[in-house]
Amino acid sequence: MINIKLRSILERKNMTQSELAKRTGIRPSTISDLCNNNADFIKIENLNRILETLKCGLNDVLEFMGGDDR
Repeated sequence: MINIKLRSILERKNMTQSELAKRTGIRPSTISDLCNNNADFIKIENLNRILETLKCGLNDVLEFMGGDDR
């Protein structure tokens, strides 16, 4: 399972989901899904925009939690 840590990063940077959506051009509903760990997928382009805007790395946003061994 992959945990998306976007909500905690936004809190640390005192940035709202709405502000991130405006800065990245990503739909607010998509940002909300990511913050709530409800995303089934994320476009690489969107992930890149988020990383650039927040000036952070991939490991800051995504965390592999282990899980099922399909």
